[in-house]
Amino acid sequence: MKTPGLGAFVDEYKKNKLVEELKGNWANVVFHRAPSFLLAWLFVRIGISPLGATLLSLPVALALPVLALAPPLESAIVWVFVAGFLFQVLDCVDGSLARVTGRVTHLGGRIDFLIDMAQWGLLYVSVGILADRALDGSGLWTALAAVAAWLRLYARTVRDAFDEKEAQKPAAPVTLPRSPAALVAVFISGLSGLVPFLAFAAVAPSLAPYAVWFLVVYSILDVGDSLVQELGRQFEGGSRA
Repeated sequence: MKTPGLGAFVDEYKKNKLVEELKGNWANVVFHRAPSFLLAWLFVRIGISPLGATLLSLPVALALPVLALAPPLESAIVWVFVAGFLFQVLDCVDGSLARVTGRVTHLGGRIDFLIDMAQWGLLYVSVGILADRALDGSGLWTALAAVAAWLRLYARTVRDAFDEKEAQKPAAPVTLPRSPAALVAVFISGLSGLVPFLAFAAVAPSLAPYAVWFLVVYSILDVGDSLVQELGRQFEGGSRA
């Protein structure tokens, strides 16, 4: 089989994922996709499989709270950002590799999901740790960040519970919304890819609490959006026992 070139990854993305990410994760489009193409191109040449790329992201995720606790605070801030950003890139790479090489597997998707969810929890907590360090706190901001992480994971649980019920329905083509309200929802949804940048809020103690409160409010909105969509579809389609 001919080794895919860089253009193959770009073309596949534009065909299959670009509109989907513009609708739900525009930060990926802006920040993470370009480096992910280069990394996927490199991985396919050195023989790293899609599952291998997924597994490479696990130590990056696990390192987040350790890096957040490392002295000095200034270095911890940078390293949490670097690790968080790198994870987002790797999270793009494994799927791109799988689609371009035709090595899409259910197991790979499930492992990717489990690592991804762990990463969000660890990243949120790491932002809280940095805020506590910046403010000489007693763990309050870490605890609040952990609550935000739980809410985010709960929102994903709500969406997945609905998706399982919808699995047998034919997939509708993904299109970009045009109404102002829908565009606002798209903008808010895509902010999740910017969470690694919140590490820099700990540079200024006065900003650190706002980073944690952002995570709390954002996660509450995520839960609310998931529940509203589920209830709306239940209302439109009737009860699905």
